[in-house]
Amino acid sequence: MSLARLIVERLALALVTIWAVLSGIFLLFVGTENWYLGTILARVARSPTTDAEDVEAVKQEYLAERGLDGELHELYVDWMANMFTFQWGQSFDHGVDALPMVLSGTARTAAYVLPAILLAVIVGLAVGLFTAMNDGSLSDSTTRTVTYAGMGIPNFWVGAVLLTLSASAAVIYRPVFLTGMSGQPEIAVTEWPALYSYVLPTLLVATTLLAAVASYARAYSKQYYADDITKLVKAKGGGRVTIAKHVVRNAAIPLVSILFTETLALIALSVFVIEAVFAIDGIGSLFYNAIWTQDLPIVMGSAMVFVTLGVVGNLLQDLLNSLLDPRVDTASL
Repeated sequence: MSLARLIVERLALALVTIWAVLSGIFLLFVGTENWYLGTILARVARSPTTDAEDVEAVKQEYLAERGLDGELHELYVDWMANMFTFQWGQSFDHGVDALPMVLSGTARTAAYVLPAILLAVIVGLAVGLFTAMNDGSLSDSTTRTVTYAGMGIPNFWVGAVLLTLSASAAVIYRPVFLTGMSGQPEIAVTEWPALYSYVLPTLLVATTLLAAVASYARAYSKQYYADDITKLVKAKGGGRVTIAKHVVRNAAIPLVSILFTETLALIALSVFVIEAVFAIDGIGSLFYNAIWTQDLPIVMGSAMVFVTLGVVGNLLQDLLNSLLDPRVDTASL
């Protein structure tokens, strides 16, 4: 199978996956009882001056404003067509175009997630390789103990503690289900905004990934460090740097397959917590708040971003496997 055909097949798979996810979200939000609308109607019904007709009028107005006042199958066709043509309309909650909001949130999240991935991979590989080449030594035990102990502490707890101890900044997060409001966090003025908006989130996400990277890197590096080819390199007088390069090159092949899956899974979970703690207006907080306010354009748009990133990550994994090991047959991917 040619590389071009592999990419085309992955793109086709991406479209099918996105369609399935968006269909499920649409049916879940539109085909079931809208609790958010129910809350509004209950509040209206408590007024002594309203009757059943008034409540029904409020309901129809709510549905009409959101383009949900029609037959389910007709709504489904219209919404899916709009999503795939990127005509997402306006956010129900914010009243602005949904597409720029989702793109802006994605870029904001990427601003601390991408450096975190790079940092975790570099440090994790270094730690894994060091412990593998010094297996059983005191430095090996000490490094692993410190690494896993530090990584075992929940990153959101560390972030909350840092914010609590700081005298220059405070973050108050009020979830929508407790306040009945939009769920937007309030941020006090800080003397070092970059520290709390970028540096600490990057470090905390990196620590979430670091333990997994170091663990897998150590396991595979240890395997290849004991390989006959590595012993041959040693016998020919290869230094530790030469041996390390040889081990990393071979260990990177199985590591790629595992790390992509681990990275996507861990980041998908951590961004919601990190953005809640530090009041970051990224894709995680945007998606979370949209769910509580039934903001369907934002929910479906954010879901499309998440699924697309997953499919793109899977494609990059295949391409990296082929690049690292030319013997890999793309027909089997």
